[in-house]
Amino acid sequence: MAYGSISLEKRIKDNIKNYSLGQLLDMAVIQKQLDHAAMLTGIEVLITRRHGEPVIIVGEWPQQTVDVIADPGKKLKVMGRTIGHVYYRLKEENKKAEDFLDVLMESWEEWAESTFLYKETDQYVSELQFQAEEELKRKKEGNKLDALTGTLTHTYFRSRMKVLDRSKTAPIAAICVNINDWKVVNDNYGDEESDRLIQIVASILMEEGKPEYVIGRVDGDVFNVMIPMPYEGEAENYASHIQERCNAYIDSRLTPSIAVGIAVKENVEEELPQVFSDAEYEMLENKMKIKNSEEYQKRLRKNLQP
Repeated sequence: MAYGSISLEKRIKDNIKNYSLGQLLDMAVIQKQLDHAAMLTGIEVLITRRHGEPVIIVGEWPQQTVDVIADPGKKLKVMGRTIGHVYYRLKEENKKAEDFLDVLMESWEEWAESTFLYKETDQYVSELQFQAEEELKRKKEGNKLDALTGTLTHTYFRSRMKVLDRSKTAPIAAICVNINDWKVVNDNYGDEESDRLIQIVASILMEEGKPEYVIGRVDGDVFNVMIPMPYEGEAENYASHIQERCNAYIDSRLTPSIAVGIAVKENVEEELPQVFSDAEYEMLENKMKIKNSEEYQKRLRKNLQP
């Protein structure tokens, strides 16, 4: 369960059961304390874990597990929960030695409680901070990504263009993609199906792209793609693949088809907005060629039949 889903008070109450004696106390320090106490008073002490396994032995004690149910000894408790058991023996009655052991146990319990509260609070705060950072990240990503397609928003895509222009990167392939007859689909089938068409095309663009490709939805049915430092023919291959994928898509209603235009920023003095303007011009020429083809018209009419 996430830390932020329950209160710190409830976590503190519930989580003490997850801590062992050794997680809350430095047993080496306690061993030294008891060794000194034994030299001064002759006291022999056995400390066990919650279920009776010996963890500190001072004096002559058998090293087998203690039956803590039948003989619980003095219980070490933190937040009302037993974390260990303390047993002691004296060669002769010594009230001061017994009182000293009681004081030690009180200090151990306070020490263990402080350790427990520190650990739980630290973990709780760390988790809340992590969740806050993740939420901020999601919000930032939400501002970057188009809600319908998962590609970059128009605003963020333009900011990436500016970054690439400032970085003096060249060459950069600029690809303009427009869905053919998106309005026809919207008029015939409504918003739900026209949105689905946009999603289909966006998925194809992203699936065919590489991690370094910058893909954004810059208008209702228009996508732009940037390929920094493309190898020779890379942009053309990408354009060919996404058009082929759209044309091969089988659907009872939709006829995915895209027009594509390509321009290249050849040198660092050019600016990407102008390069995309050239790509858009190429896209419009490609669109006219596609829409005038008998094959496309036949496919479109087939899917628009009632």
